[in-house]
Amino acid sequence: MQFDPRTIARNIPGLFDAVFPQLTPGVVTYLNKSELTVPIRQLSPDDLRRSTLQRAMLFELGCTLGEALIRGAVVIDWPGCFEETPRRQRVYFDAVLPDQLTEVDQILAESVGGNLAGAMMEMSRKSGCGIAVRPQIPGLEWISSGYGDFSLGPTLVEVKCTAKRFAAADYRQIAIYWLLSYTASIEGRSKEWQNFVLLNPRRGVKVSMKFDNFLSIISSGLTKIEILQTFQSLIGSRRTR
Repeated sequence: MQFDPRTIARNIPGLFDAVFPQLTPGVVTYLNKSELTVPIRQLSPDDLRRSTLQRAMLFELGCTLGEALIRGAVVIDWPGCFEETPRRQRVYFDAVLPDQLTEVDQILAESVGGNLAGAMMEMSRKSGCGIAVRPQIPGLEWISSGYGDFSLGPTLVEVKCTAKRFAAADYRQIAIYWLLSYTASIEGRSKEWQNFVLLNPRRGVKVSMKFDNFLSIISSGLTKIEILQTFQSLIGSRRTR
């Protein structure tokens, strides 16, 4: 059986303890101190209370809409967004959209989508790199290939829409995406991610960092090769259990 890298980052955190021993709650707090604000349209707390959708589904719908805007959509294709959103959510858990959205749900989804598209377009303008939607994340042994949210040249961008600050699981996800890209780059299958951005279009914040700096903080001084060797030994031993 193969597991999606995002699922591994969230459901098998112990796999990372030996590879990134310094990814502790205190370090997560330190990383979050580098948050930068992003201009957004604020979501109304009253509208959120009135929403009839599960939060995960609501914000997935908003992200789907944001992707459409990034691709150049002028008019919102609600039927298309309806079809795409549950398909993406079912990768991780059962999810069903209602037959029809309320006006409040549409307003919230449009706000999230607009915030996401605006933030990505601004980062694209500043970096001079085009926006790639759903860049492929290579697999390794029993870890399946998957897809990230966005990329800007060598920069991976992952989107989170929680009301809280970025969590350890978010940074683990970024870490495993880098590990998989680094392995693939050594094997000549892909390029290594050089930078990452964690973006929250709901709260209007982002954390941007070079992977080299990130790894130096969380890996206790291990080199990239040592990180990779430790990781490969762990996933190899897990497969033989």
